[in-house]
Amino acid sequence: MLNRFNALAALILLALPQAYAIDYRELSRADGTPIYYTLDTPAGDTSGLLVLSQGSGCARAASNPNLAIVRAAFPDYAALIVEKIGITPDVEISDPFGDCPAQFYDNYTVSQRVSDYRTVLDALAADPAVNIANTILFGGSEGGLAMAMLAERVPVNATILLSTATGETFGDMVLSTVPPEAQEQVRSGFEMARNNPQSSERLGGSTYRFWADGLDLRPLDHMQKATAPILLIQGGLDGSAPVAASRATLAAFAEQGLCNLTYWEFPALDHGLTDPTGTSHLPAIARLAAAWTQAPIPAC
Repeated sequence: MLNRFNALAALILLALPQAYAIDYRELSRADGTPIYYTLDTPAGDTSGLLVLSQGSGCARAASNPNLAIVRAAFPDYAALIVEKIGITPDVEISDPFGDCPAQFYDNYTVSQRVSDYRTVLDALAADPAVNIANTILFGGSEGGLAMAMLAERVPVNATILLSTATGETFGDMVLSTVPPEAQEQVRSGFEMARNNPQSSERLGGSTYRFWADGLDLRPLDHMQKATAPILLIQGGLDGSAPVAASRATLAAFAEQGLCNLTYWEFPALDHGLTDPTGTSHLPAIARLAAAWTQAPIPAC
């Protein structure tokens, strides 16, 4: 299944240069360190800007097969991908969960990632060649948390969150995937991270710094402050982002009288929107999500 899925993504990636002008860009943070990002733009006028955010790990987002598939569902949009700190265009990573650059381990957190996206979007807002008047955010898993936070902070037209445990804190979501016999050990590690929030010591492949920043982040808290339409996509067989957390989000929006959330649950699909036969439904669902952004949103 993995080879088949990657082959599909490779075909999409190979097709992109024919249809889009892909720019590999660099921008400086306030401390002078570089942010690397890609911006690919279709020929002629664009419908807007699609902001893409990958999940966990340190693999290059520009080579992410899932993001390539989602990007293909929005052919008339320019697409932005911001790499995580320390991830350069020529980096070679053998294991995206254990072989990351030192700069990544020493600095990466979800909050820092959101800050980088804001820096890049601010720069693009001043670029007359980029149409940010219609901006759509897309993020999956950990990237969904980042986009939920960003949706509260920047003006956007819609946000699409995929396989994101929006109704739980990041820490509780992780604990929900841990076997009962190992939970106490993980809780102890989380407490060590809270007590050492600047440490590069690692727990489960991520640093204490990362965990201390992210443990109490809950996408729902940011989603409820966003005013643009939100689409939440959930697989019923998701073993990484529990379906109960998405259903809790739906209930919380209803209790608050908020009407900007659309919820799609696919009972037979997993975290990557693959069914039990190994067939990926991400391409079809990405196209449905693109169509959703064009549909009129009912008034409250």
